[in-house]
Amino acid sequence: MSDTGLNIGTIYLYLKSGGYLKGGQMSQKKWDKRYLELAAYIGKWSKDPRKKVGAVVTHSNYVSGVGYNGFPRGIADTKARLSDPSLKRQLVVHGEVNALVAAQGLGDCIYVSPCLPCSSCMGLIIQHEIKRIVSFQKSLERETKWSPELVLSMADEVGIEIVMI
Repeated sequence: MSDTGLNIGTIYLYLKSGGYLKGGQMSQKKWDKRYLELAAYIGKWSKDPRKKVGAVVTHSNYVSGVGYNGFPRGIADTKARLSDPSLKRQLVVHGEVNALVAAQGLGDCIYVSPCLPCSSCMGLIIQHEIKRIVSFQKSLERETKWSPELVLSMADEVGIEIVMI
């Protein structure tokens, strides 16, 4: 039995039912919160001293890919590169991109922590036909180098649901 008081059979029934069980057990809102917490945890793996972004891609409430921001495989993440903002921006692969690559095209929702995706990542999310993005409400208040308004507008234009927790 898990710390939520649910056993594996209940969780299986929940997933089989598309996320809704009688009595409200394991609602979509609970899954959203858990996957967003997982994205935040995965973001801690980033070696970037300034920003730690984690992402989880799910398909039918199963994890299909995870990622965090970092340099491409084989590119050394040296202290010199990580401390040079201009060079780091040119080298880093965003957490959302790494999660989408890991998911290998299998996904319908992406959980991103601590902020909404940038417009470039949003373009990739659209191309992967992700239908839902979940992030923290406070991400709308964060100062970013890109426009959250543009990202929200892009999502609205193509019918992607944005859920802020």
